[in-house]
Amino acid sequence: MASEILICRLITGEDVIGKITEGSKVITIHKGYVIIPTQSAKGQPIQLMMTPYAPYSDGDIVEVKSDKVVSITKPKEHIKQNYTNSTSSIVTPGKKQLITETGLPTLDK
Repeated sequence: MASEILICRLITGEDVIGKITEGSKVITIHKGYVIIPTQSAKGQPIQLMMTPYAPYSDGDIVEVKSDKVVSITKPKEHIKQNYTNSTSSIVTPGKKQLITETGLPTLDK
């Protein structure tokens, strides 16, 4: 079964977003992040923060027993996009420029 970016709620209350593959006895979470709602002050809008799930593990794949999962759902598009941007490893190189003497600033005396 193919993995898909989903949010799963665990029995611990954590909401984990990641590339999730559902199996019969376990779900596999690849590049999982815990979603943490925060509010800077009373009456202020709630913001979402993401922090790596199981940051001390060796690798980025975690298996969770299916009976520890309360629900699995598709994320809202802006949350999915934020996750994708945070986990993307694509780096766009900048334009290469050659530094020459003529490109250096001069001091007028």
